[in-house]
Amino acid sequence: MKKNIFIIAGILLLSSMLLLITACGNGFSGEWVAKINGETITDEELDNYYYAQHKSMMNLPKEEIDKLAANPSATAQNPLLNKQEFLEQMIRQQLVYQEAVDAGALKDDEVKALIDMTRQSVVMGWYVKDKFKDDIEISQDEIEQVYAQQRSRFQGVPIEQAEMYIKQNIYQQKMQMKLREMVENLREESKIEKNTELLRKKIKDGNEEVPKDVPTPPLGKQPQQ
Repeated sequence: MKKNIFIIAGILLLSSMLLLITACGNGFSGEWVAKINGETITDEELDNYYYAQHKSMMNLPKEEIDKLAANPSATAQNPLLNKQEFLEQMIRQQLVYQEAVDAGALKDDEVKALIDMTRQSVVMGWYVKDKFKDDIEISQDEIEQVYAQQRSRFQGVPIEQAEMYIKQNIYQQKMQMKLREMVENLREESKIEKNTELLRKKIKDGNEEVPKDVPTPPLGKQPQQ
């Protein structure tokens, strides 16, 4: 189950990155590692995608990602840590992307909206993580406390992987708290206006009350179609 979660999350994040970078132009140099119908993936492009995805998912530096990639147990849980498998996933997605472009997908207004929302989400996520990267600390006591409370969830999982998983969850929780505080402060400093009359007309269920602000989504979550 955990392996499937890693794979699905990785594919979704990689899909978002490919969508954004391909739509906006990537500008990567280097030697080619794969060509798909004339479209080239370079070694620099592969490395940038690979580390961008895993840093975003795991909140780990490049050196720690390389250690995980060299660990057979870790790659068994998350096959996309294997750079060859990661490249294969890029190729699979590029094939479908090319087919979608040929079918006119990039001209669709809904696709344009999704690209714009994804861009905002990615930029926001990167900025918040970079802004607060030195403000979040996770103690070993916190990790051990969660592990003791959820020990049954980690049966058969190596202790190092269990600790990494717990650390990521704690990090995300603390980052969300920072993000909420940041949004509250920005709202106080900013001028926000809403066209309430138009919003009332747009509400389909007949509810006359204009919805209040929707809570900020978790970092890394992409807009739902």
